[in-house]
Amino acid sequence: MHVNDFISSLPKIRQRKVWKVLDSDNSVVQYVGATDNRKRTAQKYIDNKYPERTLRLVFSHFNGLVTIPR
Repeated sequence: MHVNDFISSLPKIRQRKVWKVLDSDNSVVQYVGATDNRKRTAQKYIDNKYPERTLRLVFSHFNGLVTIPR
């Protein structure tokens, strides 16, 4: 087995973005991530979860390394 074949056979590693979900008084409601790492996907999830509230997302941190199986 060649080195390049071995390296390409390893699972992909990527970092997940995590956002703070803030209420109108800037209190943290929860933290949220998205399957595709996009803020608009996370915002859509929060809007569906809390339809009666206006919440905003603020980037918080990267959540470790997550392996993505092929």
